[in-house]
Amino acid sequence: MKVLQDKRIQFILTGILFVLLVNVLPLKSSTYTMLTSCVIYSIAALGFNVLLGYTGQISLGHAAFIGLGAYVSAFVTQDLKLPFLVGLLAAGVVPIILGLILGLAALRLEGHFLAIASLGFGVAVQQTFKVLTALTGGFTGKTAPSAVIFGTKLKGGPEYLAFAVIVLVILCIFVYNIYNSKTGRAFIAMRDSVHAAQAMGIDVVKYKLIAFSISAFYSGIAGSIYMHLVKYTQPDVWGIVLSINLLGMVVIGGLASIGGSIIGASFITLMPHIILEIPGLKDIPSSATIFTGLAIILVIRFIPEGVIHVIGRVKGKIFKSGGKKNELTESTESVN
Repeated sequence: MKVLQDKRIQFILTGILFVLLVNVLPLKSSTYTMLTSCVIYSIAALGFNVLLGYTGQISLGHAAFIGLGAYVSAFVTQDLKLPFLVGLLAAGVVPIILGLILGLAALRLEGHFLAIASLGFGVAVQQTFKVLTALTGGFTGKTAPSAVIFGTKLKGGPEYLAFAVIVLVILCIFVYNIYNSKTGRAFIAMRDSVHAAQAMGIDVVKYKLIAFSISAFYSGIAGSIYMHLVKYTQPDVWGIVLSINLLGMVVIGGLASIGGSIIGASFITLMPHIILEIPGLKDIPSSATIFTGLAIILVIRFIPEGVIHVIGRVKGKIFKSGGKKNELTESTESVN
């Protein structure tokens, strides 16, 4: 039982159960694509949560990292004819360079100043995508082949979803290990107070750059998996709307929470599909973006800790009441 209490084992078992479930259920190909998108944005949100939730650094230009990962992976596999796993690794490593650049700019910036600077950074990178035709194809867009791993072609169905889940589980375990390490404690100290962290001897410069690098790496990985799912992209995809959606995923799901990142990403990803099923709402332009903004406002106002913590409190009350009921039953039986 102690083994099952380990969060890392829980991540693995949850991933296995999810994959088995979606393979048993008779799902449409569009449903598999939607679920895979949830997993992809969960990876991106998880990386963004490392930055915002664990270190308190806000970024409104994170879509640039996801876009760069997508383009790098497409270039490596389509133009250089290298294996998909090489493209996946390159898509994670190359954005780290941009992450370090943004991290260096963030050393003297905090709060809304950092948000504005990162927004400008994201806009600049998006415009670069439009003119860097050798890598991105410019306005024409960029295509990518299907993912092939060890000679097996992964189609956009249960196979690709299973692969995306495996990557997500590995990255969840990595974040969990960071959170429970010296680096994680340094992140939290920085988030609570930069000056107090410096007074305790924490190298703020070092850990800010680490946080931006990890976040950029996760975003690049998400971009690569996305690219080989849809097999086409163009610069307009990687704009401010996606960055705001990432912010919404983390805020709605829960700051500094692995489960919150997944819940928030699933909520934001599924919302447009849900809205399409509601009469009257589907005819409103940008209705999904409007509801995302409203959701962020409502969560900040009423449940600033995020949905995951509300679920945790409800779960705690249920088990607590259940425990009291068991104690009462045992005492009654002993009296009888």
